[in-house]
Amino acid sequence: MRVKRKETRLKLSPELISEIERLIDERVKTVYLTREDFNELKEIVKEMGDSILKLAEAQRKTEERLEAFERATAENFNKVWAAIDQLAEAQRKTEERLNRLAERVDQLAERVDQLAEAQRKTEERLEAFERATAENFNKVWDAINKLTERVDQLAEAQRKTEERLEAFERATAENFNKVWDAINKLTERVDQLAEAQRRTEERLNRLTERVDQLAEAQRKTEERLNQLIIEHQRTREILAGLSDTVGYGLEDKVMLYMREFVKDEYGIEADVIERKNLIYPDGRYDEINIYVEGRKNGERVYVIGECKSRPSKREIDKLVEKRERLRDYFKSDVHAFIVGYSFSPEVEIYLREEHPDVKMFKSYEFEIRYGRKV
Repeated sequence: MRVKRKETRLKLSPELISEIERLIDERVKTVYLTREDFNELKEIVKEMGDSILKLAEAQRKTEERLEAFERATAENFNKVWAAIDQLAEAQRKTEERLNRLAERVDQLAERVDQLAEAQRKTEERLEAFERATAENFNKVWDAINKLTERVDQLAEAQRKTEERLEAFERATAENFNKVWDAINKLTERVDQLAEAQRRTEERLNRLTERVDQLAEAQRKTEERLNQLIIEHQRTREILAGLSDTVGYGLEDKVMLYMREFVKDEYGIEADVIERKNLIYPDGRYDEINIYVEGRKNGERVYVIGECKSRPSKREIDKLVEKRERLRDYFKSDVHAFIVGYSFSPEVEIYLREEHPDVKMFKSYEFEIRYGRKV
């Protein structure tokens, strides 16, 4: 019986082959075989050994190819990592793809481990074959047949592994090309973003200069506004001075008729007629432009007056507030009147409706009514 030879890639040492031949020789000594059968058996074993050596050589070459592929893969990974270090933004996506590639490499490693495990099992079966040969030479043929079948399976598995490895190499090359294309596109995008950033910075610098100019203009505007405020304050002070001057001039004229005026209007016999600063216990004071003290029905009463060129509502309110403070201070009746060159209709209505107890007089009335008496 001749076993069909078939090239395989199982890695067996020459020592193992020698041990198999030794076991066969020992078994042959105790079995009645012809010399021709024995020579035929040795030829079979020799052919089987040659096949195993060829399988071992093929295994070695496969390992060399795998090592070369691993080195090439390592070099490619180094290049990819170097590129990824320069493109921080693209790192996450590239790492994800490399992780998937690493998983596939791990799968390949796992497959190689499976092949090694298969080889280990084959060696275990060969050990069993050795034991079986020692027990019964007849079982050698069965073991050889089973081993041959297993070698065929391993050869087929090796062939499929090589096909998958070649496919994996092609896929890896394609993936690397895609990775480089993606990196190149990302590099272009980064350059575009850098250019956009540069233009943004230029616009920001121009905007900053414009803001500085506006701030300077604002500062000058504020300085001018402060000057205008100061000038306005001065204008108000000048106008107030003019108003006081007009008022004082009018008061000087009216003051001549005060004694007859308070007697006719209020029934008061005047004792004191003057301008007065009335100081309160808390240190505050009121400036009273026309101040009259007198008696009415035996009681002490007071009259205060203001002279304005054209009285306003606010000036009337201030006169009323001053009268109320004097009432609280004197604990007595205080009358108030206001004199002006003219009154607007709005002010006249305001006096009649809101403060009917404040008498209103036009400047010329005093001379008409009391001029002949003075």
